[in-house]
Amino acid sequence: MNVLDLVQTLTAPHAPLLPAATDLVWARHLVWSLVLAALGLLWVSRLNRACALGRLLPWGLALWAWVPGPWGVSYWLALSFQIPSLTSGFLAVAVLFHSANQRARSSATGAKKLLNWGALWTAAAAVLGLALMLDTFAVFAFSLYSWGFSPLALALAWAFALLPFVVSGKKGLRHASVWALCAALVVFTLTRWPTGNLWEAVLDPWLWLVASGSLVRQLWRRR
Repeated sequence: MNVLDLVQTLTAPHAPLLPAATDLVWARHLVWSLVLAALGLLWVSRLNRACALGRLLPWGLALWAWVPGPWGVSYWLALSFQIPSLTSGFLAVAVLFHSANQRARSSATGAKKLLNWGALWTAAAAVLGLALMLDTFAVFAFSLYSWGFSPLALALAWAFALLPFVVSGKKGLRHASVWALCAALVVFTLTRWPTGNLWEAVLDPWLWLVASGSLVRQLWRRR
């Protein structure tokens, strides 16, 4: 077997591992509840709503996401946006964990710092999202989306996620986006959530918009 045949074997999505259909339902409720709670917390912190109603809003949104059927918000969000990526879910966990150790007024600043990605992570997410969008129009000679089912894509994702740890040791894992990506890859490797495709586990359209906006803002500030 030559090198070209080996690359084709590693990149081909032969019999991809997929999550169980029942597990996907639970994953949808779980990830949406985390993301909605984090968004509610950021919104309340930004408006400086320290009242009891403001403090209950994030948890009310999280509980609403667990309501089954059309009465639950996750049901309607899933119809339009499917399910957030695992990376978004763990970034939401980082926001909630940070806010639990800070006062209500200081939690907004801390949460924004957690979402302020480094230049490498921001550029990688923005480029990957743009490439996947172009792939939907069959711009490339190969299917980038189907490559997300291959074992080589998962191996490269792990190498990229552990790069900060290799370069700077434990300090490289202090940034929220670094350990969020590693945690997302661990869950994806074990469960193949949410769809069995690597790209949907590490990136979603809304997270891509956040990364693209952050990249544009950083480039504009440097200019």
